[in-house]
Amino acid sequence: MILKNGDSFLEKLDADFYLNHQIIVLLVALSFPMVYFFLDLGSKKKVNFISILGFVNVLLTGGIGVFGGMYGLSRLWFILKEGLMPLIIGLVFLFTIRKGNPLIRAFIYNEAIFDIEVIDQNLNKLDRMNDFNKVLDNSSYFIVLAFFFSSIIQFILASIIVTVDPGHINFNDQVGTMTWVSYFVVMIPSLSMFGLAIYRMVKGIKNLTGLDTEKFLKN
Repeated sequence: MILKNGDSFLEKLDADFYLNHQIIVLLVALSFPMVYFFLDLGSKKKVNFISILGFVNVLLTGGIGVFGGMYGLSRLWFILKEGLMPLIIGLVFLFTIRKGNPLIRAFIYNEAIFDIEVIDQNLNKLDRMNDFNKVLDNSSYFIVLAFFFSSIIQFILASIIVTVDPGHINFNDQVGTMTWVSYFVVMIPSLSMFGLAIYRMVKGIKNLTGLDTEKFLKN
């Protein structure tokens, strides 16, 4: 909303002074996720790979928007950025699966959601830990697919929606449109894949341990 309407608001607010409204609006809009990143960092006292990439994504969007017009960058830079960020995350997830320490352990299979101590005790007692590691790997592939899907769709959407170069008067408006459209076109299918990954994980735990969900899922 800020990206789409902020420029006209600033023009009405101060028509007597010259302001680069596009840059100001872009910086204001990007300041919100940046402030959230630092507030979250201050409260949790730690960062993870995904949050770092999200922060970098915000910086790249701001950099392309602010300096793109100055240095003659084309819209292709923004389009590539939109497609590459989820692709990088997906590749990192895939790499950690191959290394035997899938990132799903940090983002989904953690103490905030699962009673890991109870699960591990039952898996070790039944000698099913290796089978459970395969369940985690298989569930992780759905997350990889979610990010790869997001990469392709983001690239296509950006190519269609963002038709002007950074610095153009319509650039912020198109970036704003890209943002809300991607929520519906990308987020819903991606969240469905995440949900499927969690479902397969929970089902795998039940099958391997014989526990009911209330015994290993935290309220």
